[in-house]
Amino acid sequence: MLPTRHLGKPSPENWFGIVDGIYAIVLTIVVLSYPQLILEAINKVRDHQIAYDMLGRLLLSHTMSFFGVFFTGFEIWSIHRALLSLTIPARRKTVLSAIVLSIVAFAPVWIDVNNHLRQEYLITHAQVLETDVSIFRLIFFVLLLFVFVVLAWLSWLEMGQYPDQRQDLGQVLAVCLHRCWLLVAVYVFSLLVPHRGALYIFMFAMLSYFGRDIWLFCRSRLARR
Repeated sequence: MLPTRHLGKPSPENWFGIVDGIYAIVLTIVVLSYPQLILEAINKVRDHQIAYDMLGRLLLSHTMSFFGVFFTGFEIWSIHRALLSLTIPARRKTVLSAIVLSIVAFAPVWIDVNNHLRQEYLITHAQVLETDVSIFRLIFFVLLLFVFVVLAWLSWLEMGQYPDQRQDLGQVLAVCLHRCWLLVAVYVFSLLVPHRGALYIFMFAMLSYFGRDIWLFCRSRLARR
């Protein structure tokens, strides 16, 4: 817990190494899990278990899943690191950061299981697998929501403790709250518009990064009419 006796006066740099390291390892493991999925799909084509059009659907699903997971993980790291750089380490921040990191560290296992379930479901269309995929999607969205809620809570708590950083922390808080509402909206959309692929996590990532640009573009088009 960052003992001052050994580390001296706490500073943001005390956390940067472990935070950057965990996120880097997690994203690397996630990236390395996709070639195995793709090879499994290719082998099924060679063994005539699936057709080439199904292979195309699987590759599209895995591509959306990869970009969705990678962009989302990168954004969580960016928010987490911004919070650490704006304030100094304290016990409260240490506990909340540890909670976020524990969830992030488990992400590769969860994502790999989810991807394999989705691939088998796309191939077999088994009702049991559909239920499993739906449950895993729900838990995945709940975990993501919990991470953003914790980061938003941490931002709100630090705003009172660091008035000089209130504006920057307020911006971080606004981003976290926006992601919470966006997660809820995308999950509701997943219930209304069922899709067997990785559309929803891809939607969340793309809307997180480009949602404002898309909105401004659509509004400008409508204004011209």
